[in-house]
Amino acid sequence: MRVTSRMMTNNLLKNLSDNMDRLDKFNRQLSTGKKFNMPSQNPTGVARSMRLEETIGDNKQYADNIDQALTWMQTTEDGLKNAGKILQRTRELAVYGANDSLSDTDRKAIADEVEELRKNLAAVANTKYNDKYIFAGQKTLIKPYPTANSAYQGDNNKIVREIDQGVKMNVNVNGDFFKGILDEMQNLVNDLNAGNTDDISNVRLGNIDKHLDKAIRLRSEVGAKQNRLELTQNRLEESKIKFKKLLSENEDVDIAKTIMDLKMSENVYRASLASGARIIQPSLVQFLK
Repeated sequence: MRVTSRMMTNNLLKNLSDNMDRLDKFNRQLSTGKKFNMPSQNPTGVARSMRLEETIGDNKQYADNIDQALTWMQTTEDGLKNAGKILQRTRELAVYGANDSLSDTDRKAIADEVEELRKNLAAVANTKYNDKYIFAGQKTLIKPYPTANSAYQGDNNKIVREIDQGVKMNVNVNGDFFKGILDEMQNLVNDLNAGNTDDISNVRLGNIDKHLDKAIRLRSEVGAKQNRLELTQNRLEESKIKFKKLLSENEDVDIAKTIMDLKMSENVYRASLASGARIIQPSLVQFLK
């Protein structure tokens, strides 16, 4: 095949353009630190980055949900702990008040203390976190017990948080649990004032023990959920590190290697320019002749 000056010139320009593209590619990668900046440069890599970024974003949302749930449940656990202490003290007073040797004045003093404990329990039932009542079900803006004698104003709906893909957890304890305790404490106050020691011994103590057992059981359930949330939180943190590493491997350039590639491309481009100068010069002379 006959090689013409036009063919040589066209090949030279094409090779110069290719060399310039490679030089620009490595220069861009070095200046941005990324292997690609537009989908057209690496469609597969861009798609993989989008999937990884979506996963990282989802995990961040799960982690935020867990942080909120942990704080909410810690506040709940504190409330149940305080309720347990109040019930324990109420039981001690009930045992003491069942003593037939006490005077009416003594029982009246015990009744007064139980009534104060009852008001304290109502305050615990109205515990708030971030301006929301934690024992009101989903009616978090409504005070569940305006007074110790009020009916429960909340609902029995669950507050659910998604803590992982397809995994949801109920994070609240409904405050209707407190109503039975408040009523039982009121009954104890009435029995103390009336001197009904038999009812205190045979009824009130047993009922208080049931409420105390339930408070302990609820607190145990909350603690188990907290442990699960913390384990999930740790796993999500490990996953975040892993996915960010994969994203970096997919997008970020190896600086040292890119510098070498850039230098090599620069040398090739300079060499192609020098070679082209030798080709074009005699061709122009021949053309002029």
